[in-house]
Amino acid sequence: MTRKPISLRMDPEEWQSFVALCQDEGTTATEQISIFIRQCLAMGLPLCDEDLDISPANRLNNRINSVEEKIGVALAELRLRLTELEEENERLQN
Repeated sequence: MTRKPISLRMDPEEWQSFVALCQDEGTTATEQISIFIRQCLAMGLPLCDEDLDISPANRLNNRINSVEEKIGVALAELRLRLTELEEENERLQN
């Protein structure tokens, strides 16, 4: 079977996120797109005419945002504790 190259118009950041997600899962973007097309053809999956919030790029971004939020909270707690310790240290030195 001869394969035909195709092109897609996508936001570069979304494409890079999708490629990274595929690599993390041990596959390629090309393979995942090919699987999706074959599934649509074999099972008659309904095609969407709108963006879904559950796209791989959005899931990856949501995970990143969640981790960044947890890091921010942890840093805020550490800064607060550091301030408390500095104030206690100053109080003990006086």
